[in-house]
Amino acid sequence: MKSFKTNKTHLCITSASVDKQSKPSNVVSNARTMKVMRSALAGLPILCPTWINACLSKGEIVAPTGDMSIRTLPRKQTDNDDECDDRFGVTKYAAAFQKGMQTNTVLSRVEVLLCGTFKGSMANDIKGLLQDAGATIISSVSAASRLLSAMSSSEDDDKTFVFLCDDSLLDRSCGISDSLYKQAKKVCDNFEDANIMAVHFSWLFDCISCATVMPATSYEPIAPRAKALWRLAAGAEADEEDQGKKSQFY
Repeated sequence: MKSFKTNKTHLCITSASVDKQSKPSNVVSNARTMKVMRSALAGLPILCPTWINACLSKGEIVAPTGDMSIRTLPRKQTDNDDECDDRFGVTKYAAAFQKGMQTNTVLSRVEVLLCGTFKGSMANDIKGLLQDAGATIISSVSAASRLLSAMSSSEDDDKTFVFLCDDSLLDRSCGISDSLYKQAKKVCDNFEDANIMAVHFSWLFDCISCATVMPATSYEPIAPRAKALWRLAAGAEADEEDQGKKSQFY
């Protein structure tokens, strides 16, 4: 994705999905590109091409009507058991900025360690989304170790530690060292509701779509060590999700 700068971008144009519209008032984007997600996180208007046609027809810029404005981004994983309302994420962001929010805070209490091999534009895109959403990117394995060490000695409800995993089939550990795994396991053993997640990176995209921190249950990683950590951190819910079911990312 070419450089995206919120101070130079005023609006985003993308097509609407007819199939995913539950109601006429809820216009769902047909695509969930990086630019669309970053526009949503910045509270920028996301409009349909019909708005451009209306402007051309009038010969001037017109105020967009309801059916010209995207209100919801599509969600990849749908779990009928979760309580997430995945509608109107775009609208929620825009409303928060209108009320005075200076920067997006949807992931403001989340600390993320990128696990595996995120290279080139993919790495930049993931980091850009995390920063736009207010997350803290853990810069090194040593920093991750220090955070887990602190979490193992005292329960901290304010922060959530996320192992954000790639989709490589080659790295069985997904870059999660044995010592980090043991530290995370210690936190989970010490605290029943430990704020630790190990998830496939599509979790991030759905958090942005739904404008909330999604539960880990539907976002099983691929690598065996990451998958073991996902089961450990998610507990019984992950066992039920995984029972008799192959990962959706294979």
